[in-house]
Amino acid sequence: MQKCLFFSVFLLVLFFYYGCSNPDTETRKDVDKKLTSVSLKYAKGFTIQEAENYKLITITNPWKGENTSYRYVLYKNQKPSGIHSATFIKIPIQSIACFSLTHVAFIDKLNEIGSIKAISGGEYVSSKRVINELNLKKIREIGSEQLINYELLTEIKPDIVMAYGIDESSKIRLNKMNDLGLKVVLNAEYVENHPLGKAEWIKFVAAFYDKDSLANYLYDNIETKYTQLKSKVEKTLKKPTVFVGMPWNGSWYVAGGKSFQAQLLKDAGSNYLWSDNKEITSIVVSKEVLFDKAIHADFWLNLNAYNSISEVLAVNKNLKQFDAVKNKQVFNNNLRTNATTGNDYWESGVVSPEIILADLIEIFHPEIQNHHLFYYKKLE
Repeated sequence: MQKCLFFSVFLLVLFFYYGCSNPDTETRKDVDKKLTSVSLKYAKGFTIQEAENYKLITITNPWKGENTSYRYVLYKNQKPSGIHSATFIKIPIQSIACFSLTHVAFIDKLNEIGSIKAISGGEYVSSKRVINELNLKKIREIGSEQLINYELLTEIKPDIVMAYGIDESSKIRLNKMNDLGLKVVLNAEYVENHPLGKAEWIKFVAAFYDKDSLANYLYDNIETKYTQLKSKVEKTLKKPTVFVGMPWNGSWYVAGGKSFQAQLLKDAGSNYLWSDNKEITSIVVSKEVLFDKAIHADFWLNLNAYNSISEVLAVNKNLKQFDAVKNKQVFNNNLRTNATTGNDYWESGVVSPEIILADLIEIFHPEIQNHHLFYYKKLE
């Protein structure tokens, strides 16, 4: 009798163990088996994995020094089970709030401007359609990362809030939006150090609109044009020297040698003076070091918001000593600016690296192509 009772209890334990606990484990295993990775060419900050009825997107590099991964499960019909530590989002989304104008550029490229219900920094936007929607109050201004209008955000309650992080303080704002019931999606395209890597985030944004095929088509077109332009200058023996930036409070900010700007300058057939640097963000050098290294450079580019050489020399008359100034080879990337100094280079440029590259090739090697500058202008 005792043996029968023991055996019955043993069977009951097995039933509960395999009947109740194990399905979740099996579900997780099934989830892993069903997922297939989508191939990305240049972007390093996110991954996309697909199953039959959902996508799993993981942000692997949200901001410099942050090791936490952020996961988003995108589904059309039934919410999938067996997936933990992720934000679930039903697609295609119908509404979005954007904290960066690069987000606007991606959405514009996908022809989904109508989904934008709120943006940060609306006074700096370049998209004419967005400006019109702002004037009509169809798109609302939600403030900056430092001063967010949380009340308006919760009133609008978009399907997702597309944000970005820069340091640990970002988590406070992200957590507050999550606590308010908003679904926050991090977009970290700015961390990419290759212009084609930044542009490839169009695949990330498109996934929320269920427009993967369109994104692939658009990106392939961008990449093809970029690589064709790059190949035109690869055999050029002459590589003019170039430096960037403007002095600020006794220092000079220049693009890191592994930044997307340094990559553009290299692909355009120039010799960037800080190409041997290992940073992907801007670096600070003293004015003395910059003068010594760049005084005989052929070109000077990306001078913040300055519009003429006279404005530049008003900052420091000693800048006239540069050969680039003497030879009038000074170009700025602010041809497309609005009344509040909003610069389209930093907006639509994220999805148009091939146009930026064409501009740079026209500056460094005008004999190679017939191209009218789109983002850049020559300072007189």
